[in-house]
Amino acid sequence: MSHKLHRPLALALTAVAGLAVAACGGKTVNSEELADQIREQMSAQAGVDPDQVKVECPDDIEVEEGRKFECDLTAPNGDPVIVEVTLVDEEGTYEAVVPPEQFEK
Repeated sequence: MSHKLHRPLALALTAVAGLAVAACGGKTVNSEELADQIREQMSAQAGVDPDQVKVECPDDIEVEEGRKFECDLTAPNGDPVIVEVTLVDEEGTYEAVVPPEQFEK
């Protein structure tokens, strides 16, 4: 299947939300909660079943304003999609976007 079939799913997400942080030593992002939030938000915006979307985010990301990292999303058709996440404050608020250039191939 082509990327174009699920392009609306991938381009739908631009979210700003807060998430729980763990305070062991320093604050770290709860990667499972973040992955769940991204999956739910993207699925709702694209009108697809969240059970058909898989998101994985890295563990042990320290909460620091401006920190950037990537989460891996698997679309319902199996296509891999990169989600860029930026922490916007020290409380764990984040912005998640799917860069459209990954679909311009």
